Amino acid sequence: MPFNKKWAFTSLLLIMSLILAACGDATNTSAPAGANTVASGAATTAAAGGTATTAAAAGGPKVELTMSIWAGVDEAKEFQAILDKVNASATNYHVTVQASPQEYMTKLQTGLASGTAADIFWVDVDNLSGLADKGSLLDLTDMIKNDKTHPAAKLDDYFQGALDAGTYKSKMYGLPWISQPLVLYVNLDMFKAAGVNPPTNDWTWDDFLKAAQKLTVDGSGKTAADSGFDSKTIKQWGFTSNSADWPPTQMFIWQAGGKTISDDFKTSPIDSPEAVKAEQWYADLVNKYHVTPTATQVKDQGFDTMFTNGKVAMFVGGAADSLETREGMKGQAQAFLVPKGPAGNRLTQAYIAFNAVNSKSKNPQAAYNALADLTDAIQKWKVPVPRKSLSTKEAIQKAQPKRPAASIDTIIAALPDAKAAPIYPGYSQWADIWNTQFIDPLFRGKDTAESLAKKVRPQLEATLPK
Repeated sequence: MPFNKKWAFTSLLLIMSLILAACGDATNTSAPAGANTVASGAATTAAAGGTATTAAAAGGPKVELTMSIWAGVDEAKEFQAILDKVNASATNYHVTVQASPQEYMTKLQTGLASGTAADIFWVDVDNLSGLADKGSLLDLTDMIKNDKTHPAAKLDDYFQGALDAGTYKSKMYGLPWISQPLVLYVNLDMFKAAGVNPPTNDWTWDDFLKAAQKLTVDGSGKTAADSGFDSKTIKQWGFTSNSADWPPTQMFIWQAGGKTISDDFKTSPIDSPEAVKAEQWYADLVNKYHVTPTATQVKDQGFDTMFTNGKVAMFVGGAADSLETREGMKGQAQAFLVPKGPAGNRLTQAYIAFNAVNSKSKNPQAAYNALADLTDAIQKWKVPVPRKSLSTKEAIQKAQPKRPAASIDTIIAALPDAKAAPIYPGYSQWADIWNTQFIDPLFRGKDTAESLAKKVRPQLEATLPK
């Protein structure tokens, strides 16, 4: 079986792992299957968009709203505690949450199509534009603009990349509650043993490659920087990719000054000189320099497991993956900023999730008020979040007490350079062609980036919005 089919969803799963670890040592955000309904207080679950009311603690009726989330059992309990506090202080609404950790998006889309979806729900960057295009999401633009009371509505407090990801056709459809930039995890003990200095903020791609070569060791003890190095007997690697577009090739293209999709979504310039330079450099890590394991080796030994087992010295992962604190981690580890690319930036691809409102909610204003309150509450629960005022060292350290202080400094520094991939309705077709027709043969060394890009660009552009 071609590895692209085997790894077709690896990048998505990796990105979802960012959310799995987003709560650090305390919480677990899985996005996965079977509805586990968590009731709030003595509330009665209302039909999606319904108008049932429940008696408020302070007297008087409240609009009854429902909310769907993808949390697992443990995380749902934590969310319930947060929701209880929000409900207690609310004057005009009461929210009942329904957690569906399995097949979340399938259930949400089914509910939206049948008119039974919740008033408020979680949606991620991969699905927001598609739902907005179908008219399933309430346009929040004016509500947010006119909101002078909710802290979560102060858009100048957000990192721009997260706001852009929640915007479709100049309209805002979601308030982001988590944003996961990518960082470079480094095994400091392996660096020390190899006589290699840890990364600095001035590290370039060249610096990274030189370090990776010195940290890649064959069966006879020679490094990838030595003459006589045997790439067939490697026992330790300097870096790892899964040869299936993780870390995302897009981020290297951005760092080189290129783009995979133009800002107007009209072209897919993967054959530009900047893009080709990044694509070939990345593939060369596997096929020319041999500083990363093969797809088969990754499959057999485990992707991030190879890092925690001390077989790989550097690993790009989510800022909240907390690889340094994982049980069984062999060696001291720390998170660093990714190296700068030829264009002088260190942009990374972020996983971003939002709170959104059902466009068919019978109580849109109450739903928005609840969304704004809940967004602020969740942003004080999850890390890292896309709000500048809440992305502090103290907040992240509190949420992840085992995290090295230096790693937390890195996370904060990485947030401004995090942005989402250019998603649009129908993006899955683009991604499938990208993975099967470009990434697969490129990382297998079947053809050059320049040649493949020229062949594949027309196919990618055929999927773009007309």
